[in-house]
Amino acid sequence: MVLQRTVVLVAAWLEIAVGVCLLAVPELPCVLLFAAKPEGIDMPLARFAGVALFALGIACLPTTGAGSHRRAVLGLFAFNLGVAILLAWVAVATPMRGLLLWPAVILHAAIAAALLPQLLTRGSLASQHA
Repeated sequence: MVLQRTVVLVAAWLEIAVGVCLLAVPELPCVLLFAAKPEGIDMPLARFAGVALFALGIACLPTTGAGSHRRAVLGLFAFNLGVAILLAWVAVATPMRGLLLWPAVILHAAIAAALLPQLLTRGSLASQHA
């Protein structure tokens, strides 16, 4: 049991670290993995993957009891907030603006906003849903 928990903990932190790396310096993991620097649309996509890996790592960190539900909500919140910020940045700072870019920003921001009250609630989330 301790070994399984340790494997999950290490894997979750690895996903968080790679996600942060893809967000902060996407060129580094792209060069190390694919021997190519990201260009054009590759940069936002690399950062999108970084947001997803970061959120996955958060959601998968081991917890006990009701904490697992809270951790899953935190992972979903981190993903939606991160993607909303990333896509808004793409819309404002680059010429890459497809038809669904701003609706996607609004949708992910709305989902993050809808999840926020669950994170701010101090009581057990599991007991609120039972």
